[in-house]
Amino acid sequence: MPWEISYYQTPHNSQAQPFTYAALTQIVKLTPFLSGEAIQILLTNSYGNYPLTFSELWVSRDSAFKDAVRITKDQQTAFIIPAGQALGMDPIAFKVEAGQPLYFCLRATTPQTYVDVASTYDPSLVNAALSGRSTALPQLTARWQQRKSWFNLAGFRVWRAKQAPLVELAGDSLIETGMVPAAVGRHLLTEFLDQVALINTAISGSQLLRDATTTTPLLATFGDSLLHRVAHSPWRPKVMVASTGGNDLLIPPLAGQPLPTIKELQTGFMELDRLVAQNGGALLVPTLGPKRTPQAAYGAGQARANLLRTELNQWLLTQPYAVDVTSSLADEAGYLAADCDFGDNLHLSPYGGQQLAQALFARLDQILQNE
Repeated sequence: MPWEISYYQTPHNSQAQPFTYAALTQIVKLTPFLSGEAIQILLTNSYGNYPLTFSELWVSRDSAFKDAVRITKDQQTAFIIPAGQALGMDPIAFKVEAGQPLYFCLRATTPQTYVDVASTYDPSLVNAALSGRSTALPQLTARWQQRKSWFNLAGFRVWRAKQAPLVELAGDSLIETGMVPAAVGRHLLTEFLDQVALINTAISGSQLLRDATTTTPLLATFGDSLLHRVAHSPWRPKVMVASTGGNDLLIPPLAGQPLPTIKELQTGFMELDRLVAQNGGALLVPTLGPKRTPQAAYGAGQARANLLRTELNQWLLTQPYAVDVTSSLADEAGYLAADCDFGDNLHLSPYGGQQLAQALFARLDQILQNE
């Protein structure tokens, strides 16, 4: 009976924009996609230059932690995550039900700097709250417009009798913000309950082709390119949904690099398809979203990107792995529809995330049903 990942979210490297607290309590809600009779929690300090010390870790099925169970490492309640490493906590007998949220409380009582950071905006399946006091119990909120971040907790796996295929959501901030994962997650929990695991490996600002420049702290958080990450990934997904390519059209000029050509992007998508197939999986690429108004975010650069976006989408739709989501998100003028817009004319609202995900479901279900 194997261990199977039930929820995982890739931490971002925030060395360039670290978070320092004199003390810390964080509450994290994660929704399992697979049931099991035991649980093992995964913590990371992958990007940290110093070990991190925590005084306690609890897991509960209740947001008020009324039935909390303490998690140990080598039978010790306090533990250290070494610099540059991941840490599997002691497994415990703890029944996990797919679709029933779990709540984690992680405390630190000494001043520390945290750089392994994960986040979401959509709180329906994943949520988090932080406090700078070690005795607090911060309250989770339901405001989707507010970013909710947490540190060092990457996910957990469960002990179960049956293996399950993996769906990986990869790419950039259209995934990382949580709107699309929440919609895809609800669908999987309805149509494939306890049959499919879901992981989120997206990184805000990520490009398809190029690793992030370190010229500014913000750009440095964008991480390695998607091609780089997939080529070195431990995951072997049955399906990878990769929202990518849009940042390649905008970010290089800001970093003083030449804009990639359409041909280079086409070659990149074909290489991504090859890498996923090499690992035994199928790739699904949503077309890049609708045009953004020239006033949004990047000014004249946005107008140029809109032209390239249209050309790249036309080519993508000739590829077997591409799915047209653009029309589902656009208004009559071809711009991002107001009800799909997060409010920055770049990202998606929960409704926009649902619309994008809905366009994927037929292809996604067909692949999973053939498992």
